[in-house]
Amino acid sequence: MIPRDSWRIDLNRTAFLTIDVQRAYLEPGAPLESSTARSFIPKINELADICRKLDIPVIHIYNSVRADLVDAGLKQELRPRTESEWETVDGRKGVELYPDLKVDAGDYTLKKVRYSAFIPGSSSLQPVLSGLGRDSFVVCGGATDVCLGATVQNAMMLGYRVFVIGDLTFTFSEERQKIGLEVLHKHFAKVITFEETKKELQQLKTTV
Repeated sequence: MIPRDSWRIDLNRTAFLTIDVQRAYLEPGAPLESSTARSFIPKINELADICRKLDIPVIHIYNSVRADLVDAGLKQELRPRTESEWETVDGRKGVELYPDLKVDAGDYTLKKVRYSAFIPGSSSLQPVLSGLGRDSFVVCGGATDVCLGATVQNAMMLGYRVFVIGDLTFTFSEERQKIGLEVLHKHFAKVITFEETKKELQQLKTTV
């Protein structure tokens, strides 16, 4: 057993994930817009580029349900989808990854239909990680206390070591962000900063 404070990014066992870096949440004027999240994009791109050079897989996960909503489940009852172009519904503008997010031809782009990417039937994340031989991941994006949070919680319970880049995650209020990160760090993951992540990755570069 390795105490969480001793966890380190392992070159051969770690993936880099972005969650829901989509126009629905970052586009100026969208109902769920987070201008804070837009400011993260250059740093996310920087870390992803370092990972690609290290052959650490980069995986972009996005949220979307069918236009007829048959796969939306109880999400439709809890927060009904509308006809807005900003909804994360197939074919609408909100589904698209934010244009400033750099997506390389070698990256993996996975759709999920539930908040958690690990719930059976939600996405192919678990088999993709297994096929890549990865049992840990670094993650950024949002929302800290919804999709990202649910994915991280399930990941821990499935045996994945998770590094949450706390200052590259977003949600819809400062209070929710603070509490969300506290819960994740205490119970489910190791919360680290952009600078800490960059430093660990750069140290790995010297060993390649």
